[in-house]
Amino acid sequence: MHVTKLLSLAVLLLTGESLASQCKNPPQRKEWRQLSKSERADYLNAVTCLAHKPDVTGGLQNATNLYQSFEATHSEQTPSIHWVGHFALWHRYFTATYERYLREACGYKGAQPYWNWALDASATDNSSMAIFETEIFDSDYGFGGNGKPFLPATAAENPFNLTGRTGGGCVQDGPFREGKFFLNVGQPKGESDCLRRDWIPWIMNYFARQSIIDHVESQPDYTSFARALENIPSFTQPNIHGSGHFGVGGVLGTLGNSAHSPGDPLFYMHHCNLDRVLWNWQQKDLPLRLHQVGGPIVPLDYSGQNVTLDFEINIGKLAGNATLEQLLNTQGDVLCYDYFSPQLAAPQDGGIHGKPGCGCDDK
Repeated sequence: MHVTKLLSLAVLLLTGESLASQCKNPPQRKEWRQLSKSERADYLNAVTCLAHKPDVTGGLQNATNLYQSFEATHSEQTPSIHWVGHFALWHRYFTATYERYLREACGYKGAQPYWNWALDASATDNSSMAIFETEIFDSDYGFGGNGKPFLPATAAENPFNLTGRTGGGCVQDGPFREGKFFLNVGQPKGESDCLRRDWIPWIMNYFARQSIIDHVESQPDYTSFARALENIPSFTQPNIHGSGHFGVGGVLGTLGNSAHSPGDPLFYMHHCNLDRVLWNWQQKDLPLRLHQVGGPIVPLDYSGQNVTLDFEINIGKLAGNATLEQLLNTQGDVLCYDYFSPQLAAPQDGGIHGKPGCGCDDK
């Protein structure tokens, strides 16, 4: 009963009404490799903590714990939050709310980290596995590796005929390995699945390059930015949103499932980096870009009705509703976080060798 009351208090603190006070001392988001090992462990422990807290959605799509509350909420809204003008801001709010639950419900002291995949994406070798050999996928202080064993995919499971798959089975190492981490959302009631990954190197390298980020950040207005961020629902053109999703999730992996992708804890690392791209774009003309939105309400309907500043989004029972104008400000009356500066930057050749110098002491 005591735990339930504490969780209820935490949920109350996360509503839009309770966040109306001025943002003070915003958490500083950093790249994963800018964290010490003890800080990485604290974050991973907090994620595990969410998976041991009660669900707040009332069992939406068979969610059984607080971590799965997020997966179920994303799955429920998937048809209306992709290839739309509010894509980036919906996911900004979703990720920030996840960050607040880590802090309020699980005692995490840090900020949501991000994974800057451009640090390791090769600009010349799409077959490079270097991006999968970094601290992100470490079995002790990271998120574990690929899914094993390799599983063939049917034509129905692989409608885009993606090649170069390397996995599909359950993650076997790290804190979210098979037998320790369970996913119930989308499964028959009472049943669960493991976390699955299905690395595809060519997608990870081709889609995650710094040049693609530069293209997105160079867009002159929000509507163009939003369109460049997601690009088109095809693999004939690279897009940074698809990089982490399909480079890691592939065909059979959790992160490659458009509805259930938050089942992989790397979802939040990936989307935090996408939010950093939005944040970087805003900084180039902040007075204007704190009050500018655009893009379709209906997915891919670029000739139809556009979102406006007072367009309101919701993330189910996880938090109160918010307008797009509120969500443009990361230190306003709804959101409260910042990005650490100076940032790690991708080198000119599009990849790094060895560990990046983060200037921190591993413990």
